[in-house]
Amino acid sequence: MSSADKAQANIDQAKANAEKQINEVKHVADRNLNKAKDNASQAKKTFLQKLEDDGVVNPGGLAMLGFSGVFFAFVPVTSWLAQPNGLLEKAVNGVISSVAYVSSAGATATVAPANQIAALSALYLAVTYAISGAGSAAATTAGNKDGRDNNAPRAQNANLTGLPLRLWSGHHHLVEFFPSWAVVAALTQINAPNDRVLLNLLGLHVISKVFVHYPSYIFNVGATRSLGHVVATASVINVALRLAKQPLLAL
Repeated sequence: MSSADKAQANIDQAKANAEKQINEVKHVADRNLNKAKDNASQAKKTFLQKLEDDGVVNPGGLAMLGFSGVFFAFVPVTSWLAQPNGLLEKAVNGVISSVAYVSSAGATATVAPANQIAALSALYLAVTYAISGAGSAAATTAGNKDGRDNNAPRAQNANLTGLPLRLWSGHHHLVEFFPSWAVVAALTQINAPNDRVLLNLLGLHVISKVFVHYPSYIFNVGATRSLGHVVATASVINVALRLAKQPLLAL
């Protein structure tokens, strides 16, 4: 064999060895990749199984946790709406005057500045505990074939569907939400009773809940129900944030 042939043979052998090593490396890489995929798939199955064991039958629903950001995004929107001398202020003043007119049996529609938050409270309380409360009782009666069992009415609520369920749920939503508004309303009355923006924000919450969210809940209008809830929530958050910047009066 000539030297040239030996050199070519060595080159061919080197190529063969290189190809063999490359194939071995690819084989190891593919095996490791497949193993990693299997481990990831198993981990996913294990994670999903743990969620299912914990009552999560639709894991995608957990993405709704991200909806919390919408409430904070609407805080500056409520600030814009609550600017002094705007349309919202006129609406809040109209609501307050209406409360005064009804409560005085038509004698006056005027409310002193110091009593405006109290007027909003009267409306919110009346709708939350009287009007929607009666609606909840009516729901229990209408949603059960044998009527309302006054000895154990709450046990009957598991049978509710449709309109009776919405009446019951709408009432309880107001009951759940009123305390948060009451806290910031009380702090505003104590610390900044003459702050028109805060009053407008408190009024925006009441209008959103009483005249938008609750009726939308009853009549099953999802878009305005959600919008009313978002605006109402953002408004009380806004009030709390603004109060946090002010020194509270010593009690």
